[in-house]
Amino acid sequence: MFLDRLLYLFMCAYVILLPLLSSSKVSIMRVHIPPADCILALIILVYIVKFIVSKECRKRFFSGMKDFFTSYLTIFMSILAIMMIVSISYAGEKTIALSESFRFISYIILFFIIKYEYNKKEFLNGILGSYIVTSAVLCLYGIYQHFTGFGLSGKFENYGYARFKIMATMDNPNNLAAFLILAIFPLVMLSIYEKERIKKLLYILLTILMLFNIAFTGSRNAIIGIVVGMVVLIVLYSFKLIIPLFVVGIIALFVPGIKDRIFAISDPVQNQSRIYLWSIAKKMIVDHPIFGVGNGNYVSLYDKYVEIYPQYKFYGYSRYPCHNSYLKIESELGIIGGISFAAVLVSSLIQVKIFINTVKSNFYKYFYTGFLASMIAFYVMNLFDNLFFVPKTTTYFWILLAVSQGMMYREKNSSIFVKLF
Repeated sequence: MFLDRLLYLFMCAYVILLPLLSSSKVSIMRVHIPPADCILALIILVYIVKFIVSKECRKRFFSGMKDFFTSYLTIFMSILAIMMIVSISYAGEKTIALSESFRFISYIILFFIIKYEYNKKEFLNGILGSYIVTSAVLCLYGIYQHFTGFGLSGKFENYGYARFKIMATMDNPNNLAAFLILAIFPLVMLSIYEKERIKKLLYILLTILMLFNIAFTGSRNAIIGIVVGMVVLIVLYSFKLIIPLFVVGIIALFVPGIKDRIFAISDPVQNQSRIYLWSIAKKMIVDHPIFGVGNGNYVSLYDKYVEIYPQYKFYGYSRYPCHNSYLKIESELGIIGGISFAAVLVSSLIQVKIFINTVKSNFYKYFYTGFLASMIAFYVMNLFDNLFFVPKTTTYFWILLAVSQGMMYREKNSSIFVKLF
């Protein structure tokens, strides 16, 4: 069907272009919109058109809605979204609250479309293939950027431990590092699983490229993510992986730039700014424990709280983000938002683990074993950054989660159909 193919093309284009083009803007009626958001709008539009013209699409929609509100994962996602929308009413800066709320709702819409409408295996394979292509393009550009400094702003140049901190097209080195942490462990597992020589070689090369890019970001958080992810893989897959973890660790200690960043993880001077930011978040939580200060409004109230608590002022920071996704949610959405967010994350882990245990495809089993390790590493990294609120990074978390749930939903329904007939 034409609309199916069109939706497929738009979805793959979105996965590939989201990190590559979102720094540019498209002007529509004097409103500047990132090209990737235009593609996302087209995906939703095509789905609406398909819903209108296709009886089968409507049938899948209502069946999907029934499943959506009986799954713990999506119930908690819905509660979190409702809390975000409610918080707009009392947020000081409603534009920020509205923007962040709509962004999260867009993740839910993408999740729904992929799981219930876009769950044919060839389509899901296309999404994962596009994701791997995007990772490769970012890594190649990152290597080029490391040697040339092309596209870097001055604040990411001439560090004591490196000439450049690369960011590729991700706006910030920490964002690129987080994107790569989500991608690297699935690639590690594909490198182990794949039997076809050429594909195996490509997966190994891409994994090595990712390691170099992570090192070139200079991200201390990414070092923590690598260690956490490898430990999870050792537990989930094989204790033999202790050997490569040990080897990589020894090599890292002999590379000056990486060694400096490893030792900087516990440096109290470099960590002081984050400690102050977290302290401000805790003050907001104490003052607004039930409903929070409004979605996205930590930055809006930061300057006010620094005036009240000048002991947490650091280098003249103004309107600065929290650098901890969990404290951000708790301070902005209160106890209901905090509990629902935690429940979403735990439910996601449980659902991916169930998928790994039940999926028939070895490709998906190995890919998502790696992704489970990436998820846990990503969760830990969010203790030190607001990575769940960086669209170029976290969109892929929700897309990859949706792919697993789409495959599981389709296999479940197929097995029911076989039993009936």
